[in-house]
Amino acid sequence: MPDLLPLADVAPAGDLRRRAALAFQRLQEPAFRYEAMVRSSTAREAPGDWIGRALLGLSLLGQTLKVEPTYLEEIIARLPEALNARGYIGEIHPEGRADENQVGGHNGLLRGLCEVYLWKQDPRALALIRGVVRNLMIPTRPLYSEYPDHKLAALADGRPIGLTVKHDGVWVGLSTDIGTVFFTLDGLTQAHAVDPNPGLRALIETMIARYAQLDVRRIGAQTHSTLSTLRGILRWWEQTDRRPDLLALVRDRYALYRECAETEHHANFNWFDRPEWTEACAVVDSFLLAIELWRATGEAGYLEQSHRVYHNALSYAQRPNGGFGCDLCVGAAGRLHLAPHPKIFEAPWCCSMRGAEGLARAAQAATVVDTGAGALWHLFYFEGETTLRFSAGELVLRSTSAYPYDGHVEWVVVRTTVRQALEWNFFVPPGVFADELKLSVAGKACGLEARDGFVRTRITAEAGQRLALRFPLRVAVAPPYSPAFPAGHHRFTYGPLLLGAELPPSETPSDRVVALSPDDAFVPVGRGRFHCVRTGVVLQPIDDLTYRTESEARGHRTQLLFPDDTP
Repeated sequence: MPDLLPLADVAPAGDLRRRAALAFQRLQEPAFRYEAMVRSSTAREAPGDWIGRALLGLSLLGQTLKVEPTYLEEIIARLPEALNARGYIGEIHPEGRADENQVGGHNGLLRGLCEVYLWKQDPRALALIRGVVRNLMIPTRPLYSEYPDHKLAALADGRPIGLTVKHDGVWVGLSTDIGTVFFTLDGLTQAHAVDPNPGLRALIETMIARYAQLDVRRIGAQTHSTLSTLRGILRWWEQTDRRPDLLALVRDRYALYRECAETEHHANFNWFDRPEWTEACAVVDSFLLAIELWRATGEAGYLEQSHRVYHNALSYAQRPNGGFGCDLCVGAAGRLHLAPHPKIFEAPWCCSMRGAEGLARAAQAATVVDTGAGALWHLFYFEGETTLRFSAGELVLRSTSAYPYDGHVEWVVVRTTVRQALEWNFFVPPGVFADELKLSVAGKACGLEARDGFVRTRITAEAGQRLALRFPLRVAVAPPYSPAFPAGHHRFTYGPLLLGAELPPSETPSDRVVALSPDDAFVPVGRGRFHCVRTGVVLQPIDDLTYRTESEARGHRTQLLFPDDTP
């Protein structure tokens, strides 16, 4: 099972670095400083969530960009001021009682504190983790048998911030972000990796067993809570004895999410069967979960999904200020057009911070290694510099890339102490056939063998050596992702990219519908843009809102599904 690289060993360049720097700059602004976060709009409903997500995003981007976050030390130093007498945030409930949003809110806090500790080995972070786990989390273990899943569907409430609904059982409050208590498995399993103890292990096992009994679609579960829960379960699968039932649970529920709650541009419905808006938090979860499922199964379809999620849904969700927001659910209820949600253009209380995690993890997952086997896998084709460590030595690569707008990637061996041949694996991108990938090493063609969605070869690297990978990208026609979408429509793709017909700012989606034939011919005009020979319509990628002004981004409208106008 290949390993992700430490963030210290990756240094992204190009568009990924630009996006990460924008996100990092956003998290330095006043809304993400201690005083503002302890008084934030979510401080009461989801104690610890905002401040924890900020710690998460700042820690991961700080490591990725090799920059010390200006306000991180103040947040850690002052966090004890926000805690109650038992070492967590919010009300102290009587023994045998708990509030779902309070428990769920501390997932963000645990994740953030874990990343701070893993980065800096700060004993203050470890002490805070132990207090939350011992005094808030472990005491909830007996309560999961009485979690009232039969009442959850009635909590449906279309608001971007989960609210607490009073309940007369042992769970004195339930969340309108339905199922949110279980996404605490994400933070709890990471806390166990940092500081294992038997009580925490028993809690995690109890929560997973109870979660497996839930019908997430029937209860209308929030998809962010669903996907974060699955990430926690998959982390537990890897930490423990890799039980087949745990992996099967994650695979089945991720497949259910994709079938019932994924938009045409590979984002999410915020709740199962409620396509009210997308949420970048869930988009990040889907992206990361797909990568981890590939690591667990070796099935290339998960990597294809991760490319489509990153280059469409996650990239579109980032705003010009670096934050992340919510979009309309293209494809749902016959919707042909994609646009930012007019009332949730940015969600600084959650999405902007989780979006930061998505960018950091994208850099971390670009290349993975199996140290003992002497093998490396290029999963993504981002630009940057990477240090790969093997038992036989160290290899440093610098990459330049035109992907996803062109199929041309190059690596230069900056330095190496590895004297033996390594196995190099290159991912076959969506829409490309394995035999179309061509690799040259120091200007000479190199034979490649196709296997499991990759092409591979063995190379003995030398300092200064240049490797060039080329493959064709082409415009292709695809049916709507959702089988429920009305017949007679199709999408246009280019490698991993979806192509849309952008509407002028003066028009709304109801003003104009573009019709294109699946047989139309297109002429490339640069950067993934294509001119339709017959109609004059220009199709282009949807990943460029960060290159626009805020006003332009807010007014963006693009059609992604096209009726057929074949004569």
